[in-house]
Amino acid sequence: MLHLSLKSLDFLSKGGNKTSFKKRVSLEKILLRANVRTPESLPNLFLALKTITGQAPKTNYAKRPLAGFKLKKDQPLGLQLTLRGDKMDSFLKNLIFIVLPKFVDFAGVPSKNLDSQGNLHFGTTQFFLWPQCEVSYEIFRRPSGFHITLVSKGDPKKKSLLYSYMGLPLNKD
Repeated sequence: MLHLSLKSLDFLSKGGNKTSFKKRVSLEKILLRANVRTPESLPNLFLALKTITGQAPKTNYAKRPLAGFKLKKDQPLGLQLTLRGDKMDSFLKNLIFIVLPKFVDFAGVPSKNLDSQGNLHFGTTQFFLWPQCEVSYEIFRRPSGFHITLVSKGDPKKKSLLYSYMGLPLNKD
């Protein structure tokens, strides 16, 4: 998790032990989910997520047919993967310091995207903003995005401080 120094986290631990805050509030994992619009776009989406994260995503399939949504049984619906450890750290650094500043009118992640447990949910719209995908612009040029969930453990009231301290801009709107 971006290796925050204990001295800088001192203001968050109300007079307690410095290491106790680090144990109480930390980033546990990052969940990525992408929906497939057409079955033909699945290989490009798979390749994009694998290129960005360095990890192969899991394919989700329809469990039963739904005529209202024109779904057939075992039709691919989307991809998902969970990042932990070093892959989570590198993904988060790329997201905060490279990808988010490329958005023209990005004012921050709305703080209303925090759920009751303090996990942060937001989405990105384009794959080609990632440095790993810029080389293969033709494959990733279609505006297909994915959903990101930052799951942290600890006190939900202090988690927003953790996100803003990591460098992820939170918008109070």
